[in-house]
Amino acid sequence: MSEYVPLQLDKKLFNDFYIRSLSEQTYKLKLPLPPHRKTVNDFILLTKGSITKSSGLDNFKVAKSSICLLPAGQITTTTEITPDIEGYYCHFSDSYLVNTNIDLNDWMLKPIVLIEKNEMPPLIALLDRINFIYSNSANHDLIKAYLVTFLTELKFLSGGKTKTAFTASERIAHDFKKLVSQKVTRQTSVNEYAKELHVTPNHLNKSVKTTFGKSASAIVDEMLLLEAKVLMCQHTQSVSEVSFAIGFEDPSYFGRFFKKHTGMTPTEFRKLIDLSD
Repeated sequence: MSEYVPLQLDKKLFNDFYIRSLSEQTYKLKLPLPPHRKTVNDFILLTKGSITKSSGLDNFKVAKSSICLLPAGQITTTTEITPDIEGYYCHFSDSYLVNTNIDLNDWMLKPIVLIEKNEMPPLIALLDRINFIYSNSANHDLIKAYLVTFLTELKFLSGGKTKTAFTASERIAHDFKKLVSQKVTRQTSVNEYAKELHVTPNHLNKSVKTTFGKSASAIVDEMLLLEAKVLMCQHTQSVSEVSFAIGFEDPSYFGRFFKKHTGMTPTEFRKLIDLSD
């Protein structure tokens, strides 16, 4: 799916930290990217152009003068990148934030923050410095210090931009959606989610329907489908193994479920992926 310059792949601790300028032609991407579960935290800060992405069941566009930060564990994909893209991409593992006061939870519900014109220069200056250190010495102790400074500066500059005031019903709905993202392969019963959220199934369904315009069970089904697509894109498991992995005891029932929501069988979907490679 991507062709990185060998120098970038050979860098020590690539899985713990990576940064690059988006204006540098260091790799090629074949879009849209297949859905995949992120193992690292990442952010994209744009000074020009736009990127269309998804996180879980939500789709959004990252535009000029904005930053998108997604914590690890999210299922995501990228569907479009404009050719005039400029800015920075950076990813880092959870270990980079150990023993710091950085909390990424504010970005869980609202991953995009608009950056004012006067707020952009200090953020770019910090990323320029991090990129320079990474490219020349890869001093990760220094990189960590600058990264914490960048995230702290971002939180200070954004103020309450990442804070969202929810009604009680909206909070229940968003908490439900977060739980489904984390537990859908182990827990598919709406009643179980309601119990965990300390509400009745009826109240949970009403809250979800009012907030997202669809039932709680529909969101569970959509998340199961997304999880199945992630696993099938990896080509490491058979269709039967994928069905077991996401909680279906009967592969044939999984096949009917998949076709009902996508219009094709799991095997047809996998062949379609093979043709796009």
